[in-house]
Amino acid sequence: MNRKEIREEVIANGAENIARDAGGEDRINRWIAQVIRDICDVKPWPFLMAVAEGKAPLEVADLAHVEVFADVTNDNLLQPATLAQLSLGDPDLSEVGSAAYWYTEDGSTLKVYPGNTSATFRAHYRRTPPAIDDTEEPIIPADYHDLIVDGVRIKVYKATDNFAAAAEILKDYERRLEGMAHALLHTNYDQARRITRTGGPADYL
Repeated sequence: MNRKEIREEVIANGAENIARDAGGEDRINRWIAQVIRDICDVKPWPFLMAVAEGKAPLEVADLAHVEVFADVTNDNLLQPATLAQLSLGDPDLSEVGSAAYWYTEDGSTLKVYPGNTSATFRAHYRRTPPAIDDTEEPIIPADYHDLIVDGVRIKVYKATDNFAAAAEILKDYERRLEGMAHALLHTNYDQARRITRTGGPADYL
């Protein structure tokens, strides 16, 4: 469903009065965006995963959470650090060399320390959900768009002081959210295995 279809479904399921108010549809659109963000924030969903690669500093406009950050030129995994931690021994962050840490100051630019402008870096990260208009579908898979509808309905009932109805929908919403998590995050039914690096053909034991 695109945003218009989601909004119409919400309106058909209890939001008629809100939709008729001045600015009512804009209000529902805002709730749709909030619910999409709430669902995206609750789990490390695979549909949010993305990769950015390039020289440092690396601009990632839709960055939400970094999963892995690596120097692919030198096959080196970087560790996260804060600006405060790195500044303790080098206040102006002037050291250059083989990067060992990554950090961000503005939430969208990934920097490395020691500074390095020659290596190529790769970030595996989770995206922030993009804003959508009436013709666009949310980043959440189509099978779970009804979950967005229910999330907005909870907000509708709370806004109209119908807390009993909101609580009833919330129970089903949470149950279905767990079902979504099971379906999308637990795709491997094999026994979890310990990874041992031996340098030989049996690295994965």
